Amino acid sequence: IFLSQTEYDELQAEYPDRLERFIEEMSRYLAANGKSYQNYAAALRIWAGNDKKEAPKKGIPDYSCKEGESL
Repeated sequence: IFLSQTEYDELQAEYPDRLERFIEEMSRYLAANGKSYQNYAAALRIWAGNDKKEAPKKGIPDYSCKEGESL
């Protein structure tokens, strides 16, 4: 993955706890599939957006209801 120092710093500010994981995952993906991107910073932002959408919900579901409602 090719990033300028400025791009890396911006991404680090946007995704401080996830950037290294995204870089590792994208590196493995690119190596396995022989692909490349014109803009790696933009691609990492897309991956970050997809990661947020696919994050599973955690915790116990709330099955509470008000009087007169049913589940």
